[in-house]
Amino acid sequence: MKSNSFELGFVHLEDLILHETCDFNRVCRLAEQIKKDGHLKNPVLAASFPVEHKPDDLSSKRNGKLLVLDGVERVSALRLLNFRDVLIQRVDYMDESVELTSWNHLIFKIKKDQLTDKLKKLNLEASSCEWKWKREALEDQRTVCYLLFRDHSGLVVSQRDPFVENRVKNLSRVIAIYRTAWEIYHPGSDDVFSSAFENFEGSTAINTIPVFGKQQVLDLVSRGMLFPFGVTRFVIPQWVLGLEVSCSVLGADAPLSEKNLFLKELLSYRIKSKKAKSYQESVFLFNE
Repeated sequence: MKSNSFELGFVHLEDLILHETCDFNRVCRLAEQIKKDGHLKNPVLAASFPVEHKPDDLSSKRNGKLLVLDGVERVSALRLLNFRDVLIQRVDYMDESVELTSWNHLIFKIKKDQLTDKLKKLNLEASSCEWKWKREALEDQRTVCYLLFRDHSGLVVSQRDPFVENRVKNLSRVIAIYRTAWEIYHPGSDDVFSSAFENFEGSTAINTIPVFGKQQVLDLVSRGMLFPFGVTRFVIPQWVLGLEVSCSVLGADAPLSEKNLFLKELLSYRIKSKKAKSYQESVFLFNE
């Protein structure tokens, strides 16, 4: 079901594969919000799982499946609520327009010395590094992450080998240190990082996450490995937002063909009544 450059459709939740873990507390809160609102706010972003891996991986089990790029909490919340189906926006994973970047973590409550003490217990290398060298540090495959503190000092956390599996595992261990005291943060440019401490009272550090490759994600998922929540950030053109779908439609025991026919009529109505808008420029949303 295509409209311009995006494709929307209902699929079974059981046909979705996650590439990252989820925060159970966040999922529970979202499930309660969905029940209260009576609808799913935005489609889940997913892509057909490319099957081009070695015989000993899990690719044979991925045939016909969809890889969730954005929406792990929505998928998990709907599964928790025992829904069968979900609305997705399907993209071509290998298309050059599908970009993979990373989120950053704004850390609260935990002090600098507490954070560094806990890092030492992970048996990882931690060395001082000025902010201007952050980009070069993150490009090193041994770098796990870069921490910028409120006093503007920087710390590079590294492992002893360049293996991506260990990099993801060690990143999970670092995030576990501040698991209950952080929020996703994406300032848009390096120049805005320092202002985060002024704008967010109680923030003590920003964990800057390396950017992984799209093929690395596929390779790890094919071997049954998940990224920690809040690390990968997929960016696509024509991202569909604000298309609310009633829980009564999601929960209806009807064939997918009927639900997709309903969706086609809904999209046609929204477009004809000028209730759909496309923005080419970057925008800020203050009601998310």
